[in-house]
Amino acid sequence: MHLLTLTYSEPLLRRAVLGFWWRVVGLRFLIAMALNGVALGVLLAQRNGSWLTGLMATTFALGLCFVVTLYLFHYRNSLRKFRAMRNPQAKFELSQTAFSLCADSGSATLPWTAVAEIWKFESCWLLLFSKAQFVTLPLADIPSDAQAYILERVGAAGGKVS
Repeated sequence: MHLLTLTYSEPLLRRAVLGFWWRVVGLRFLIAMALNGVALGVLLAQRNGSWLTGLMATTFALGLCFVVTLYLFHYRNSLRKFRAMRNPQAKFELSQTAFSLCADSGSATLPWTAVAEIWKFESCWLLLFSKAQFVTLPLADIPSDAQAYILERVGAAGGKVS
């Protein structure tokens, strides 16, 4: 069993959400958006008023709304939860079958099977429970033996690590 104290900050949460955003959006989507934007620009420069121009403009606008909304939604949600904490620390307890997070803003105990995937970044890991729900783990507060234990428990429970 491991009992750790995790310390959160706005810069950490910003990096975590940016990492999440990048993994969801990805380079291919941004390249597709850029190509769509260039094609739309060419059509507009030619004063083309066809349905194709409207379609290109609509897909570009929707794509732009998606990437901006995705980041803002998760960032604001993370900041709201962070600011609800009087003390920016949480107790993180690891056991064979479950893990617990306890902060002054609330607590939860979940089985390792609840973790669908771990996304590893330089300063933090994200424990993903679904495509849009995750918990941020600041790596500065998690010793290497506890990191190995988390990876082992998530893997044993059927979660992916990437």
